[in-house]
Amino acid sequence: MTSAVRFVGVMLFVVAVIGCGGGRETGQVVQPPPPDAKFTLEKVADTGNLSAHKTQLHDELQGLGESDPEMSQELLGEYEQLTSLSDTAAIQAKAREMADKL
Repeated sequence: MTSAVRFVGVMLFVVAVIGCGGGRETGQVVQPPPPDAKFTLEKVADTGNLSAHKTQLHDELQGLGESDPEMSQELLGEYEQLTSLSDTAAIQAKAREMADKL
C-alpha cells in the first residue's frame, strides 16, 4: 500500500511539474502600417473625387491620432470642411492644403 501511495505521489508531482508547461509559443502579430493620409489627400487633390476616398481618408486621419494627436484633431476639423464642399476646384484646393500639412 505504501508503494502505491508513493507511486501516486510521485506521479502527481511529475504531472504538476511537467504538465504545467506554457503550451505553444505564439509569434507576435505584425500590423501593416496604415495607409498614408497624405497619399490619399494627394489623390483627392489630383482628381477632385472625394466620394471615392471619403471613408478611407477619415480612417487614416483618425489613425494619425496614435502618432500625432494634435495634427489628427486639426486635420479632422479640416476634413469636416472638406466634406462640406461641393465644387471640384474647392475640394482639390482644400485637399492640397491639407496634404501640405503632412
